[in-house]
Amino acid sequence: MRVPRTAPPAYLFFGVFTGFEPLFEVIRKLIVLRFGPLHPQGESGLFPFPETRTYSRTMGEALQRKFFVLENRWPQDGLARVKHAAIAMEQEVLESSCWPVERPVNIDPGLLNDCRIILASTKDYSHRLYRGDGIWEEVALSYENGAYKPLPWTYPDFKNPDYHAFFNGFRKELLQLIQSEPPQPR
Repeated sequence: MRVPRTAPPAYLFFGVFTGFEPLFEVIRKLIVLRFGPLHPQGESGLFPFPETRTYSRTMGEALQRKFFVLENRWPQDGLARVKHAAIAMEQEVLESSCWPVERPVNIDPGLLNDCRIILASTKDYSHRLYRGDGIWEEVALSYENGAYKPLPWTYPDFKNPDYHAFFNGFRKELLQLIQSEPPQPR
């Protein structure tokens, strides 16, 4: 008889994009305050965010993205709670100052494990699974044959090979951690 196993913890990350570069430091501090320290290599460089009508209407032009990865691993069933905290951080930033846009920052939490990258969303769609309390999750990238592979619904910016290179270092580290841990009882 098969016995269900607990999923090993994954790396929790936050994909943040904004047209206001000083907000990256504000968000980094909020993340650390609420969730703990960043991994020593847990802050990416700036990535240009693709121009889209979806975000330009509410966030403005010339958006940039940055990723923040936590040092401590996170339970794989805890992403919905983090999405609610990300929404609260966005609201806190919005209320903290007078912004020339409707939405000054977008904070998307996700999980990185040995074989996939998962994102949380407040929007339902055919490929998303409901996780409770108004939050859905989707696999954004799968790791196959030595590389991250986008899926038909993967957001265009997550197809960026520079994102994959950033995430790959954490995947390798995670594999080493998993291999060094004692096996779970069966």
